[in-house]
Amino acid sequence: MYTVKCRAIFIPTQIYLIAVTLLLCTACTRVEDPIIAGIDSSDRDLVDYLEEVQQSALAMESSALARGRLAMAYDINGLLDEALATYQQAEALDPSEFRWPYFRAHVIAEIGDHEHALQVLERAAAIDRNYSPVWLFQGSWLLKTERPDDALIAFQRATDLEPGPSPNFGRAQALIAAGKYGQAIKILEPLSKTTLHPQVYRTLGEALRSVGRTEEARKALAKGKDAGPLTWPDERRDERNNHVRGHASYQLAKTLSASGRADEALIILQRLQTYHPEQACGAEQGIILACNLMNSFSIAFDRAGRTTSALETVQRGLDINPEFIPFHLTIANLYRQDRKLESALAHLDKAIELNPSRGYPHEQRGRLLFGLARYNEARTALQIALQFEPEKQTTLFYLGLTEVELSNWTAAAGHFQHVTRIEQDSPLGHMFLARSLGELGRIEDAWHAYHQAQQYGADPRELRSTEQRLRELKMRQVKE
Repeated sequence: MYTVKCRAIFIPTQIYLIAVTLLLCTACTRVEDPIIAGIDSSDRDLVDYLEEVQQSALAMESSALARGRLAMAYDINGLLDEALATYQQAEALDPSEFRWPYFRAHVIAEIGDHEHALQVLERAAAIDRNYSPVWLFQGSWLLKTERPDDALIAFQRATDLEPGPSPNFGRAQALIAAGKYGQAIKILEPLSKTTLHPQVYRTLGEALRSVGRTEEARKALAKGKDAGPLTWPDERRDERNNHVRGHASYQLAKTLSASGRADEALIILQRLQTYHPEQACGAEQGIILACNLMNSFSIAFDRAGRTTSALETVQRGLDINPEFIPFHLTIANLYRQDRKLESALAHLDKAIELNPSRGYPHEQRGRLLFGLARYNEARTALQIALQFEPEKQTTLFYLGLTEVELSNWTAAAGHFQHVTRIEQDSPLGHMFLARSLGELGRIEDAWHAYHQAQQYGADPRELRSTEQRLRELKMRQVKE
């Protein structure tokens, strides 16, 4: 079965019969029926939503928008083959709509065919050449196909349309790909002072290393050690997020919550809870999803400033399932924020009792004991945490602080040195290393660590305090 979509054509009377013939032969777009897929999933939230958008597309067979919504639902929920075909159907129904070839180009790029993606992207660009992300992605995909000169032109077009850090970073990437490291550095150095994304530092470090500026490269690469892909802002493509459902939407809710958009996260969590109600947290089936939802609710409430709701939710969770470890960790954090440290400690002890082989509860216990000035116990807890996560920077840092409180300066210096090896640009790591080395009488080494802390942006008050202490220790050395 096919849908026939015809457009009105206004023609002179004298060629009416010819126009009718042309209309029947060429002016009608034949579009296949909507693709039905994904309804065999066990994820009811996803299935229910797909059925809804599928029914809409079936009911409005000639609607490009209904077909496009179905394509977006397939796309954002990982049904890429179905998304490709459905975007193509939507474009056939309305060739003037920018989104359908644009979104389809992205799916093609996602599966790795950047050459084909560029061809489809050209159709979107022909509809709207003033949307800056078109050129940002064109530049990125041209780099993937080893055409840096063409990529530079694309990024320059994006810059002309919407100047800012994204097209500037793209230009720098293209210049590096073309071997023009000096020009790239001129863009990246000021950009690194205003854009703190690790990928910017990493790219700058690689460019500096290529021109022999090894010490500066080392520092930049240290700041970029956790670099992940840098994505371009794209408000039109973000429309797809409205169609996220099921397990994918749970991950989106957690991401939104962590990024400060807790109210949006709560809306998603509320919808998901209709499929995984609180009571299921104590049942034999669905226990993990239901309990995780309650725990995520509590965290999102806390981040939204609704502390009472956060505490009530996690307490209900503990009443239903007192052996679900994340509940104990979450309520411990809430109690710690409220300075109820002994209550927090009791829940961390319970979490460790339920599973003693995870580093995180031991670390949190050590930090709480540090706050209670129980330094020997704190050291023991932090040392246990390190057995499970030997390179965790925060554990090492608090262990160093604990040794400072116990005046064990050699041990403290060792821990802070370890911190600065893991995180070379840690201002606090270098600051406390300077203090520890100073107390050991290694004043020159302490000043070196102090200057590193200064270079990496340590707090001016902390710098003044450390400088004063190092001068006192130096004077004491001279007198002795």
